[in-house]
Amino acid sequence: MREFEPEQALGRAMELFWRKGYADTSLDELVRETGASRYGLYATFGDKHDLFLQSLTRYARQVFDPMIAPLEARRASLRDIRAFFRGIRELVRQPRGRRGCLMCNTAVELGPVDQAAAARVRKHFRRVRAGLAHALTNARRSGDLERAIDVPATADYLLGIAQGAFVLARAGLGGAPMQRFLDTALKPLR
Repeated sequence: MREFEPEQALGRAMELFWRKGYADTSLDELVRETGASRYGLYATFGDKHDLFLQSLTRYARQVFDPMIAPLEARRASLRDIRAFFRGIRELVRQPRGRRGCLMCNTAVELGPVDQAAAARVRKHFRRVRAGLAHALTNARRSGDLERAIDVPATADYLLGIAQGAFVLARAGLGGAPMQRFLDTALKPLR
């Protein structure tokens, strides 16, 4: 019988990696945080790197899926893009918002040196971009978006804004500067 609940342990590990990053999270901290023994962690998740990759998958499923779902919906529109960015603003306003985005944090920390982590980050970014492009295309089709606006370029731009907001939050920039940053970024879509 296991001494810990694997899903709870994975959730706690994800939170620890999210807060501290991969390099600054020790195996001892993972043992303490999850309530599992070293053997239990290794037997269930593999090594620290495997546990980290599984944490990224959990993050995508539990944190990101609900955020992106409206942009992936069949009738996604500018309203959904605005709601997506309101959600980011609300998320980074919370005390835990200073953690930023686990995928964005991973891109900065491990992107150049860890192929497996970088692949998950690229998949995440492609999904955000595709959701934004889908909503923009629908908005153009319905007449809510000017024809002169380049959908692929605008989707790229908005992806950068979303990730930039999380980097700024991670650096401790919130409140009025964050509000101005996001308001200015979304002006072309009004």
